[in-house]
Amino acid sequence: MNSSAVLSLVPLLVLKGIFLTGLAIFAFQVRRSGLPTPTEASKQHRGLIGRFLQHYLVWMVGPIERALLRARISPNQITAGSLLLSSSAAVALGAGYFGLGGWLYLFNGIVDIFDGRVARATGKVSTSGAFADSVADRFSEAAVFSGLAWYYRHTPVLLLVLVALSSSFLISYTRARGEGLGVSGGDVGRMQRPERIFFLGLTIVLSPIVAALVPVQAEMYWAAVVGLALVGFASLGTAFGRFRHIYRALAEQQTAPVLPLRPLRRSSPNGKGSAEDGSPSRASAGPN
Repeated sequence: MNSSAVLSLVPLLVLKGIFLTGLAIFAFQVRRSGLPTPTEASKQHRGLIGRFLQHYLVWMVGPIERALLRARISPNQITAGSLLLSSSAAVALGAGYFGLGGWLYLFNGIVDIFDGRVARATGKVSTSGAFADSVADRFSEAAVFSGLAWYYRHTPVLLLVLVALSSSFLISYTRARGEGLGVSGGDVGRMQRPERIFFLGLTIVLSPIVAALVPVQAEMYWAAVVGLALVGFASLGTAFGRFRHIYRALAEQQTAPVLPLRPLRRSSPNGKGSAEDGSPSRASAGPN
């Protein structure tokens, strides 16, 4: 087994042991006291990662969050760290180090959880911070897909990378544009950002292992190709679902009857209402 496969396999086995041990402890606690009350964020998130797994992941990263709070790490510093991880992942992927690049991308997704949680815990929630976080998320996705595009630039897989990149940005754009027009579509679709990071990052991490076990065009890293296809076309479906939802909501708003405001009645010299006082004239009478 080559060094890239070992670099993927050893952390995978360690994290798998931690994950399963923590899952057993968390499941025991849930059996005793039930799941925590869902937050607004967990209510809105209806992706492929279910509510139980969402709460488990938050429970698992709780000690790290408390350590960040004790160290007084600011949300902006966490965002900067996330950008550094995604940029490093892009460089590693572009150079063909899929084991390292995949783990960096997964860790970027984990770090990205903390900026918003630390901001809420320290009372530093702000519109400027939310804006910076959203832009950083888009940069992170663009960087990772750019690294993959560079690696696959001489192969047909480049088309899958472009589909995944374009559809991921369409998901974000349709939501932002819809909310700008007064319609929320953030809960529509299953392939949201946490799912994109999880499925793509995991398949990239597994790629060197699969390549070592099935050395048929090993340099193509077929597990990553499968992940790109899954994320790309599922994201495209999510983007289309959001577009349809927001378009229909806006169309319904546009066709809803709007009653005109009647201006104050003004009296004519003879004491009767004139044609300018808001009462319908003969020309305007009829169905509206």
